[in-house]
Amino acid sequence: MKEKTLIFGHKSPDTDSICSAIAYASLKNDLGKNAQAMRLGKLSKETLFALNYFGVRKPEFLETVKPRLGDINTGNKSTIKTWDSLKTAMDILTKENHSSLPVINCEDKLESLLHISQIANAYLEMSTKNIFDKHYTTYKNILDSLNGKLINGIMPEGRVHGDLKSLSEITPRDTNGVVVTTEYDKIDSSIDELNISLLVLCSNDSLNIDLKDVNTPIILTKFGIFKAFKLISNSISVHSILSTEPFFHFRTTDYIDDIQTMMKESEQTNFPIVDEFGEMHSTIRIKHLINAARINVILVDHNEKKQSVDGIETAKILEIIDHHKFGDFETAEPLMIRAESVGCTSTIIYRLYKEAGIEPDQQMAGLMLSAILSDTLIFKSPTTTTRDVKVAKELAEIANVDCEKYGMELLIAGASLSDKTPEEIITMDMKEFAMGNYKTALAQVNTVDIESVLNQREKLEKVIEEMISEKGYNLFMLVITDILNKGSQILAFGNSTKLVNLAFGVKLEKNSVWLKGVVSRKKQIVPVLMQASQE
Repeated sequence: MKEKTLIFGHKSPDTDSICSAIAYASLKNDLGKNAQAMRLGKLSKETLFALNYFGVRKPEFLETVKPRLGDINTGNKSTIKTWDSLKTAMDILTKENHSSLPVINCEDKLESLLHISQIANAYLEMSTKNIFDKHYTTYKNILDSLNGKLINGIMPEGRVHGDLKSLSEITPRDTNGVVVTTEYDKIDSSIDELNISLLVLCSNDSLNIDLKDVNTPIILTKFGIFKAFKLISNSISVHSILSTEPFFHFRTTDYIDDIQTMMKESEQTNFPIVDEFGEMHSTIRIKHLINAARINVILVDHNEKKQSVDGIETAKILEIIDHHKFGDFETAEPLMIRAESVGCTSTIIYRLYKEAGIEPDQQMAGLMLSAILSDTLIFKSPTTTTRDVKVAKELAEIANVDCEKYGMELLIAGASLSDKTPEEIITMDMKEFAMGNYKTALAQVNTVDIESVLNQREKLEKVIEEMISEKGYNLFMLVITDILNKGSQILAFGNSTKLVNLAFGVKLEKNSVWLKGVVSRKKQIVPVLMQASQE
C-alpha cells in the first residue's frame, strides 16, 4: 500500500483551509496517491454549512504529526508464552539473535521480559532432584523437547511432579516422576510396580519389545541418555524462572521523542511495545529509531510553523500551497511550493486540477467555490483577483449553484455568533504574527450584526487580557468585520496599541475604532501594521 500523505490547513481552520485540504486530497487520490485531508481545529458554522450543503464529511482531527511507536515498522514481533519451554525460548533467541524476549500470558498480554542470562543462570543452578517440584513443566513440554513418540500407555497431562532419574537409580518405594533409560531389555510388566509417571526410552535402533502387559506411559527418543537429561531440563517452562525485576515497556501511542533518552540510558536492549489493550504489538531497539519514518504532509493555506500542526518539525513536508506571505518555515529537504497572489488557496487548487487534466466533481467544485466566496467575501474583499472571479464562476457551473445567492447563504450561515462563547469568538480565526519586535495576535470574525458581538465586550476584553498575559503579546487585535456594510470594528489591547493609530492614521477611543472599507486581514491589516512596526 502506498504511503499515506496528510493534507491540512492552519490551526484555526476557516472555510478555505478545510475545503482546499479536502479538494487537494481528492485530486491526489484521483492521481493514484494515498492522501487524506485532516483538520487542526474546530470547524466554523460557515464551513459546516458548506460541507453539509455538498454532502461531504468533515475531516478527522489531527492533534500532532510527531511519530508514535505504532508508526514504526520494526519487523520484530517474536514472543514467548509463559508455559513454553526454555528450549523453545532458546531456539527463538538463537534464531533472532536477541538477548531477550517478551513473555505473554494466555490473553496475549505482556507478562514479563525473559533475558538469556536468566536461562543460563537457571541451567547452572538446576538439579534433577525434585526438579519438577521446584520448576513448572508439563508432560507435553517433555515430549516436544525430546522430539519423542508415545509408544505405550496413555500420555499423562498437566504438570509434572517428582524427580528426574535414570532407571538404575529408582526403587519401588519411590514416587517417581520421569525416568530415563537405554535398557529396553528390562522393560516388562514389572516396570508398572515402580510408580513411574513417564518412562523415556533412549534408542536409535529398531526395538523388539513386548509391551502388551505394560501400562506405564513410555515415549521413545532418538537422543542419547545424557542429551535426553539435558533436553528434559530444557522443558522447564519459562514461567518457572521469570524475574520479578521491573522492566521498560512502551505503548504504540507513545511518542518517539518521549522515550529516546530512556532507551539510550537503559541497560535493557529490547523494549516490548503493547497496543491500547495491553496486547503485544512488537519490540523495538535503539537501531529502529535511527531511520524512524517521518509522516508525509502537505500544507495548504499556511506556511508558518506557529500556525501549523504540533510536531511539524518532525514531519516530511512534501508541498506547500498558499496565497499568504512566507514566514519562518525551514525544511530539511527541497519541496514543491505553489504560492500565488490570489484571494484564496482553492483558486490555486483548481488550477492544479486543470494542469492534471481532471475536472472536479460537483462536491469538490462546490467546496472550492465555497472557499473562494468566503475568502473574498463574495468578491468584495480587496484581496479578490480577476482569476478568483473567473474560477468561482467555472466552479459554480460545475457545482450547479448560483454564485451570488449561494455565497450570501454561506456567509450568513457563518455570521451568527449568538451561540459562541467569548473564547470561541476570539480563537475561531486567530493568527500570530512577528512584526519587528512586536509579538502580535490578530483574530477576525465576520458578522451581519456587530452590536451583538460588542454586547459581550467586557467578557471579550477579559479573555484577551488573559491571553496577552499568558502568551506575552504586545498587541492583540480583534477584527469584527461587517460583511454587509464593508468595514470592521477594531478592538485593540496590549502595550503597543499605538501601532494601530500609526498604521491606520486613527485614534483609538476606549481601545476601539471603526475602519471603513477594511475587511481583509491579509491585505489591509497585516501589511500596514508590519510597516508601522518598522517605523
